[in-house]
Amino acid sequence: MLDPNVSLSSAEVQLVQRLRRHPQLADQLQSLLELADTDPRTVASIDEIEEPLIQRLRQVGNRTLQSFATGLEADQGERLRAEQPRARVKKKRLMWYSVFGPVKVHERVWRTPERSHLRLLPEALGISHRGCSRCLRRVLVDFGSDYSFDHSRGKVKEHYGFEISASAVRQATLACAAEVAGKQAREAEGDYNALPAGPGPAVVLQADGSMVCTVAPGPRSGARPRQYEEIRLAAAQAQGSVATTYAASFAAVEDLGRRWGHCARDAGRTLASVLHPMGDGAGWIARQARAIFGTRVPFLCDFHHVKDQLRAAAPGCRAHAPDQWRRTQQRRLKRNALDLVLKELTTHRETDSVAEEDAPVRAAERYLSNRRNQLDYAGAIERGLPIGTGMIESGHKHVLQARLKLPGCAWLKENAANIAQLRVFRSNRRWPQLWN
Repeated sequence: MLDPNVSLSSAEVQLVQRLRRHPQLADQLQSLLELADTDPRTVASIDEIEEPLIQRLRQVGNRTLQSFATGLEADQGERLRAEQPRARVKKKRLMWYSVFGPVKVHERVWRTPERSHLRLLPEALGISHRGCSRCLRRVLVDFGSDYSFDHSRGKVKEHYGFEISASAVRQATLACAAEVAGKQAREAEGDYNALPAGPGPAVVLQADGSMVCTVAPGPRSGARPRQYEEIRLAAAQAQGSVATTYAASFAAVEDLGRRWGHCARDAGRTLASVLHPMGDGAGWIARQARAIFGTRVPFLCDFHHVKDQLRAAAPGCRAHAPDQWRRTQQRRLKRNALDLVLKELTTHRETDSVAEEDAPVRAAERYLSNRRNQLDYAGAIERGLPIGTGMIESGHKHVLQARLKLPGCAWLKENAANIAQLRVFRSNRRWPQLWN
């Protein structure tokens, strides 16, 4: 009971009046106050308060959205009735999903001389029937870009307490991914050589490809032929930084090259920056590095791929101590003694009559000879720059493969390309730009 000797302030009176206009909200707020007034002696841990509190906050949020929509529907209906007194009406239920669960509101569908079916409320709310609010779409895209759509549905149930279909997660995620892909394609058309003047950090540049399982468009039921196609990833990182900027493309290597140029600029490249492009033995990487960053920028071949060549050749060069021989050649390469390594390989090279698959020494010699100008490991070590492509290898795993290569996954190529762009966008720390 309210003490008759206690007078209410004007703010308290207004609060009471507003709660009377929303009795359902008043009941929910009352339940929150009951939790706050729980006798501490009856509570074993704070979990006994937090768990019901979460449920009641969800109910308060749902009721608040419902009350707002109901009031808006009434206001819009009154305005239309004033403008067109002869408008006819029938009732219908509008339902949409929010982070507080499904919200259901009764609305009036109008018939006027100009429109035979006029629904005022969905347009005013910016929502469609059985659609999702922007806050919920953010949740669905967040889950859907990391997990399978069915797994994401379970995540929504676990963390937000209501059921939603996997198809809703899929629709929201793919729509957002397509929007991001279009945005990044437009950005890639810009001039990546528009660089700031002045000093800048050395920029490490790496690229590589990965295979993704794709299927042709068609009915989802029944078997469809699958094939593996290469998606390419590029990365740039300022020396001494832990932030990496990525770009991906399913298109021609020239498209990735342009995006690689933008990566370098976004990573801090200036007109004075030292560039350090790297890659494995794939020829397209070195060619794009020359095309985008200039022929005078030295390209470095990944040291670990060279080690693999030496490891395969070692038994044919020193059968009794292959590891010792390999480590010796690696030390020579690190001090740019390539001629000594080639001399060793030439001495033990298989004859031309030996089949290619049985001639690892000959393969290693050819591999190194063809990349003489890509093996300046001593220079990179001296400047404190990497000689391995671990940055792009790990990038493939956590940027692309973590979603695109889930067990059993097969993608429409367009969807795979768009999801790749969405994950690149997030990895580049641009996620808030989608929602703010």
